[in-house]
Amino acid sequence: MKALIPRLVASLLAASGCRGALPGIQPGADVSIALTPYFRGLRTVRAQLGADTLTFLLDTGGGATLLAPSVANRIGCRPYGRDVGYRMTGEAVEFQRCDSLTLGLAGWSRHLSPVAVFDVNALLPPELPRLDGVLALDTFRGQVLTIDWPSERLIVHSANTSMAALEAAGVPIRPATGESGRMLTVLVKIAGRRGPLWFLLDSGNLQGTLADSLVQHDSLLVVAADSLVELRVGARAPIRARVRSGHFIMDGVLGTDYLLRGPVVLDLRGETP
Repeated sequence: MKALIPRLVASLLAASGCRGALPGIQPGADVSIALTPYFRGLRTVRAQLGADTLTFLLDTGGGATLLAPSVANRIGCRPYGRDVGYRMTGEAVEFQRCDSLTLGLAGWSRHLSPVAVFDVNALLPPELPRLDGVLALDTFRGQVLTIDWPSERLIVHSANTSMAALEAAGVPIRPATGESGRMLTVLVKIAGRRGPLWFLLDSGNLQGTLADSLVQHDSLLVVAADSLVELRVGARAPIRARVRSGHFIMDGVLGTDYLLRGPVVLDLRGETP
């Protein structure tokens, strides 16, 4: 199980095609969305789809929100087409898609079109609860979003609170939209010895802080003998983290251990459908 779950949620769900309209949030009315523990550091979100209440894994590294085939079948979708994305290790992953759906999250409505379809449950150990899909950052395109892992909640900010939230816990990011231009993940800017490094923010990564082998080989980060590294994220105070080396298609990956250190605020307003 230890080996399978990180592969599943840390790097698998990095593909597909989802675009979303930008629903308005009433001025002064933030939306707080509860997160529920799932397995180790992973969290799920409850969402309404018509009369159904669905359970989605929250995966900020997933790229696109997706449905399990059983859910797609229930809503009358016959999956079509093909979208191709890449795991953080560079392996290709193929998805199909449905036309659209509207999700309700704590009273906040989000229309997504199209929507990815992928059998995430086929990769889960049988003892884990089944999932109805995966919720990715494309659902929050165009918003200011607080990810508060310790308090187990997401906050979609109104215009009245966005600036204060970003000043308190914002991190510098680079959005990535994938080969099709329809995904949304974010890379967090980390100070390196020869310029900035960009680490994927991945709430599905249970493996700790990961760095591409060339980052260490070329001394772009100073890694101590005990594998501890000092990470400087924007204007935040430096943190010390144990880093694991591997072969990735980005400089590195931040996971649930980073999110557990405190709230992270992302400005996704620059991303339009």
